[in-house]
Parts: sequence; C-alpha cells; structure tokens
Amino acid sequence: MGIILGCFSAALGGSTFVFMRIILEQLDPIALNFLRFGAVGLILLLFLLISSKKISFQSIDLLKIYLIGISMFAAFPILCAFGLQLTTAARGGLIYATMPIITMTMATIFKIEKISFLKIGAVFLAASGVLLALSDRQSILPSNESFHGDILLLGSVICSSIFVVFSGNFMKKYGNLPVQVNAIISGVFASFLLSLIFSKPLDYISLNHLGWFSLLFLIVPGGVLMMYCWGRALMLITPTQAAISLGFNPIMAMLLGSWLLDETITIRFFIGFILLFSAIIVCSRK
Repeated sequence: MGIILGCFSAALGGSTFVFMRIILEQLDPIALNFLRFGAVGLILLLFLLISSKKISFQSIDLLKIYLIGISMFAAFPILCAFGLQLTTAARGGLIYATMPIITMTMATIFKIEKISFLKIGAVFLAASGVLLALSDRQSILPSNESFHGDILLLGSVICSSIFVVFSGNFMKKYGNLPVQVNAIISGVFASFLLSLIFSKPLDYISLNHLGWFSLLFLIVPGGVLMMYCWGRALMLITPTQAAISLGFNPIMAMLLGSWLLDETITIRFFIGFILLFSAIIVCSRK
C-alpha cells in the first residue's frame, strides 16, 4: 500500500511541472513557493485541528523537523525552480534520476536503512529506466549556461533526499499530519523571509485566470493531496523504496507533456517505464 501511495504522490508531483511552467511566467519562484505551501500548510493544519489529536513533540525532534522542513519546503522547490530557469527540463530529469542513488547512500551512511544487493539492483534499474525514458529528449548535452542550473538542481535533489531519509521515523512516532504541518510551517516561514528580501510575495494579485487555475492545482491536488499521500507512504516504506517511487515524477511529467504540449512519446519511454515498474516490484520484495 505504501508503494502505491508513493507512486500516486509522485505522479501528482510530475503533473505539477506543466502548471509550474505556466505560473512561473507570472510569478517568481520564491513568491510562488511561499503562496503554494503557505496555503497547503493552512489546509493541512485545519485537518489536524479537526482530528483533535494533541501531539507533544520532544524539543530536539521538533528542531530536527523544522530543519528538514526548511530543506524540503524552502530549499528544494526554490533551488529546483531557479535551476530549471538556467538549464533544460530534460537535463533536470536526468539529474532527478540520481535521487534513488543519493537517498540510498544517505540512508546507509546514517544507518537508517540496511543496504542489500537487491536494493542496489532496484535503484540502478530505476535510474536506468528514467534515464532511458529521457534519453531521446532534446537539449540533453550541457552548455556553459546550463552548468549552473545543473548544480542548483543537484542541490535540490539532495534537499529532497534529506526529507525522504529523515522524516519517516518522525512520522511513525508522531503521525503524518503533525510532522507535515510543522515541517511546512518552517519551510513557509523561511520562504516568506526570502520573499521579503528578494521578491514581492503579494504579486499574486496580478495573476490572470490561467495563473489562478495553475496556482489552485498546485495547492490542492499538487499540494495537499500529494503531500498527504507522500507522508502516509513514508510511514509504510523505506527511504529507498520511496526514492524509487519518485521515478514516476518525471515519467508523469512526460506523459502530461505529450497530452497538453503535443510532445512525442517514443519506444524508449515505454521501455524506461517498464524498467522503472520492474524496479518497484523488485524493491517491494522482502
């Protein structure tokens, strides 16, 4: 069940790429991150209050949750958005394909998950599938300008891996919503401070109808539903399994791009999808 929730959440995340491309023409990345996750945090907080669950956090745990929240809900989306402005989406997908390897390595170093040959094989199978699916896209080769974007995207992948590796234990201990809400609050607060310095957080007033629709999609299905499913998945599966399920993120982005943007889907994409799906089955075995 955890794998299914993880794949569904990753698919929702991939679908947000198209709408982010639309709204970033009207809103800068820092202001978008503040508005999007600020609204997501308020909605999840409302659900938490309705549930009437009183959770008492240990001070050291709460501090760690705040730190990984800043990593996931401030550093990750801001670095990703700025990186995509400097490099191509195809190269971004290639860099994103390294996340299972980075996550598995990080989880092993901090002794959160035991490594095995089965997991190593599944990780490289998943990475190969995503790489193959993206291998026929244009603008794969780097340029002088794209190098800086690649570095920013690699930084965003590391920030996301930090949350995947360290948040699961907190969610098992305190529950999904309490951890998600506190993590988002810290990330949104950091984004708000950055937006006051580097952008205009109230520029949303100038959004057109398509911009408002994109923002709504990023908040509800691409925010609240995605984060809730992702949190539930992290309670049930290992960091490596979670990272492999994220391979559906760029895959879904390509599928949606072929539908809405009339982009071509080739045989390499289908082979890559089969490899990714096979990796999920292999990693699910006990």
